[in-house]
Formats: sequence, C-alpha cells, structure tokens
Amino acid sequence: MRVGGLRPALWCPLGLLAGAAVSSLWWGPPGAGDDWVVWPVLVGVCLAACCCAIAWRTARVVPATRLLALSAAALLSAPLALATGAHDLAVVLCVLGSTVVLPLAAFRVVEARPASPLPRWADAAVIVAGTGCAVVSVTGPRAALIAAEMAVAVAVCGGTWVLFEVTADDDRRRVLWLVFGAAATTLGGFLLFAAESSLDMRPVATVVATGLVSLPLPLAITVALVAPRRVDVRTAMRGAAVLIVMLALSAAVYEGIAAVWELVLGRRPDKGVPALLAAVIATGYQPVRSRVEAGMDEMLFGRSADPVETLTRLGTDLTAGAPPPLWLHTLRTTLGVPGIALQQDGATIATAGAVDEGHPAVTVLRAGGEHVGDLVVRLPVGHLRLPPAAGSVVALVAAPLAQALYAARLSEQLRLSRGRVVTVLEEERRRMRRDLHDGLGPTLTGIAYTADAAVNLITSDPELAVETLRGLRADAGDAIAEIRRIVYGLRPRALDELGLVDAIRQRAVHLRAADGRPLAVTVEAPEQLPALPAAVEVAAYRVAVEAVTNVARHSGTAAATITLRLPDPASLRVTVADTGGRGEPWAHGVGIQSMHERVEQIGGRLTIRTGPRGATVTAELPLAIPAGSAE
Repeated sequence: MRVGGLRPALWCPLGLLAGAAVSSLWWGPPGAGDDWVVWPVLVGVCLAACCCAIAWRTARVVPATRLLALSAAALLSAPLALATGAHDLAVVLCVLGSTVVLPLAAFRVVEARPASPLPRWADAAVIVAGTGCAVVSVTGPRAALIAAEMAVAVAVCGGTWVLFEVTADDDRRRVLWLVFGAAATTLGGFLLFAAESSLDMRPVATVVATGLVSLPLPLAITVALVAPRRVDVRTAMRGAAVLIVMLALSAAVYEGIAAVWELVLGRRPDKGVPALLAAVIATGYQPVRSRVEAGMDEMLFGRSADPVETLTRLGTDLTAGAPPPLWLHTLRTTLGVPGIALQQDGATIATAGAVDEGHPAVTVLRAGGEHVGDLVVRLPVGHLRLPPAAGSVVALVAAPLAQALYAARLSEQLRLSRGRVVTVLEEERRRMRRDLHDGLGPTLTGIAYTADAAVNLITSDPELAVETLRGLRADAGDAIAEIRRIVYGLRPRALDELGLVDAIRQRAVHLRAADGRPLAVTVEAPEQLPALPAAVEVAAYRVAVEAVTNVARHSGTAAATITLRLPDPASLRVTVADTGGRGEPWAHGVGIQSMHERVEQIGGRLTIRTGPRGATVTAELPLAIPAGSAE
C-alpha cells in the first residue's frame, strides 16, 4: 500500500519515534549537563522529514533513504534511552547516528556505486572512525574524544573527495551538494563559536543553535537526491561564497579604517563618520564584487575563455564531423555558462546544459549574407551580458559555426533532393508496370488464344500445324511470364493488389527456418495505413521481406515479428525482430547492403542490432517525400 507516494512502513515508525522523543523532552526535561539531548531531537526530526520528502518525490526508497531513516531512528532513540536512565546508551546512539550512519547516507547520494574500490575504503574508514568515537565518548578522556572526532572529520572529507573524483555529470552535482551542505554547516559552526565568545548564551540556547546549524547537511542530501539539477549547485556555492567574502571584506575595511582613526585621533569615529565610511565602502563594493565573482567563476566553472583554444577545439569537432550537440558542449565548457542552444528557422536543433533559465545572449549566425541560425547563450545568474573574454570567443566562433550550419542545410537539401528523385523513379516504374501489364500483356495473351483457334481450323498437314501452333503457344506463354517477371521487378504486384501489410503477410507465409520448420511470422500494423508514397511503400516491403528472410536463414528460432508503426505523422517505422539466439552472425552481404541503400535513398535510417537475445532490424522512413517533390 502506498499513500501519497510514501511508504507507511517508513514514515509511521519515524513519526512515532519523533513524537515519543519530543514528548520525553516535554514531560521529562533533561537534567543539568544533559541539555545536549535536544540536539539529536532537532536533527532527528529533520532527518525524518527529509526521508519522507525523498520517498514522496522519488516514489521509491533508495539506499540513502534507508540510511537516513536509520540515522533518524538512532538520534530520536537517544532521548528515550536517556529518559530510562541509560546515559551511555543514549550517547552511543547519538554518536553512531551522526558520525557513522549519517555520513554513509551522504555517500549514498550516488546510487550507482563506481567500480573503484576507493568508495568502499571510504565507507570502512567512516565506520571505524565513527565506532571509535562512540566508544571513546563513554570511556575515554577528553583528548581521545577530540582525536576521534578529528578522525571522523578526516574520513568524511576523504570519502567526499573520493566520490568527487570518481563521479561525473549528475552524480558529481550530487557530491557538490554534499560539499555545499557541509560547508554551510561548518560556517554556521564558526559563527556560533564567535557568538558564544561574545554573547552570554544559555546552554539550552547553545544546543538549539548547534542543532539549527547542523540542518544544512541533511537538507543538502535531500536536494541532491530529489532535484540535483533544479538549481545549479555551483551557482549556489558561488553566491554564498561571494556574499561571505564581501561581508568579510566590508567588515574588515570598516573596522580597519575605524582602528586607524582611533590610533591617530585617540577616539572612535564620531557621529556621521560611520555613514561616510559606509558610503566609501558602497562606492567600491560593485567593482570589488565583480572581481570576486570572476575569481569564483574561474574556480567553479573553469578558467576564462581562450579564443584561440576554443577555435582549435571547435575546429577539431567540425573536421571530425561531430554532431551539433558536441559543438555546443565544447563551447559551453570553455565559456563556463549554464547552457547554450543552437536555433535554425525558429526551431532549436541542439542544446547543451540548461537552456530554460538565465538571461539569453543571442548571436546571429550568417554565411554569405544569409541568416542561417542563432547562437543563444544562457548567462549565469546575475549577469545581463557576456564578459568581454567570452564575447570575444563567441564572435570568433560565430563564423565557423555559421558555415557548419550552412553546410548542414545544404546536406539536408541534398538528401531531400535525392528523395524526390527516387520518388519520381518509383512513380515512373509504376507507370511502366501499368503500360506493360495492361497493354502488351493482353496482346500476347490474345496471340496465344488465336493460336489455339488456328489449331482447330487448319486441315492440311494437321499434325505439323498443331505442333507449330503449340510451339507458338508455348512461346507466347513464355513472353507473358517474362513480362510478369519484369513487372514484378519494377514493383511487386502484391502491393497494388493486396496493399503493403497483406503483401508482406503473403510473402512471409511460405518461409521456413534453416532446420526446415515453418517460420511463424506475426505482422502487427495499424488497421488502416495512410496512402504511402510509392518509394516508401516499396522500401518498407523490401526491408520487411529481406529482414524476415535473413531471420529464416540465420536465426536459431522459428518465429519472427514484423511491426509497422507511425511514431509521428511524418514517418513510418518498420521493425523486424526474432526471439532466438544467433545460429550464425548476419554477414554484411548484398541483402543488408540493399536494405541500407533503399532506405537511405529516400532519406531514411536503417539500424541492425544483433545479440544473444535475437536480432532487430529497424527502418525509419519519411512520409514527406511527395510534398518535397512538388516544390
């Protein structure tokens, strides 16, 4: 049973534990020296809520969710153990839940564990260090506890570094969310330490504040599992780091000027002077912030774009015939922007990165004075235009990109032209078949019947006449057979008489497997196919017949399936599949080459996949050839 995407087996026990833990604090407040127990309650409740959020959004329980639930259960059990007088058990539960189970849950944000043994070593190091910390927390001296805590910190940092090194793409984004959460918790701890040094904080207030600054890590784990791409974590880290650095610089400048003022004049600045200092700081704030942002961008997104290097890498891609998405990936990597899109005739033909967010910077691409497309660069948050270096790169690569787009357009036009030629050829073949079959065929048939009549009329030397006329009859019959053979070669007769689907069925019904068994062929198709161009109809028929013939010859099974589908109004998909292991591999012979040529001549695409579970031949055929030929 599922309720709202959550598993009752997960949230019911956690809800009961959370209620019991909060009730134990309410009805039996901790005694002196035990205020620390408020911390596991705060963090445990947060972890329980995170587990429920992850299970609800992902509609499943991933390994990290189980470990988060276990960590929440351990932390929420600590106040219950303390309430029963088991002080050491409460401490051990709290330490194990926070130093062993929670880090292991954080490491599991990467669901597909890398093949490298390093992550397993990192898990082992965390388990050993956390267990030692739990033991020392109830038996050892203060110095040993500090050493154990440092060991846990080193193991967690090392494990995070290992995950960062062995992952890529979305998995690396998840690891960066862990880094962001850990950094936010560490920064909050430093600020809390500074506040404790300057403020008179009660023990309970200190524990509550400690619990609050501990929450960014479980929240970051939740974001990493639920929506790692919803917000670019590097952008979040950049914004937080820039804010912290600017606050620190502003405070340092203000305090530095105030200290010099007091050193020179012997007193703190008078009224009005702080406002003047604030105005001076505000004047230089934006230029300094721009430099700080540039430095953070270089650390997080890569160094500044190099026009020559970018042009060299892009030229390599274009020379190698790489597809447009790879061009944009190269350009985006160099520019360090969230996303890039390539548009042509108002439609997006390729993208790299996130292209739905951020302010767009559009560069018009022209080749020979003709507008061939647009390069749309999505800027990082807070930017309204490209930096000068990035702008130079875009201006430099615009020309080769435009030429590549122009060449791609010419290639597409050539493909359409070839399709139109093939269509005209097939229409001409259809006309020839009609003329030969309806004209010459009946004439020759009439000669044969006339010869039969002559046999009955000739009276002189009847035996010789009969033999001669019978020979004429045989020759006429051979001529008729030859005409029919030519007609069938131009266009299968069954296509006109039965239609595409029934013609395929008729051709496949007589096939036998290599061992002599009848080949059971199932043909699946819509009840009514639209009127197909002659070239498409012939290509679909030839591919289906040739592919199913290959199944009969080379497959180890006596069953095959032919499927005709219209995935969209502009294409026909023909799929031939068998379910047996390979008796022998499909050699690239005349039949396969013929299938490729027929499909490519009309602008389609043919793919053949073979493996231990059988072979699949798929032909994607366009239906827009008649409209192209009319242009």
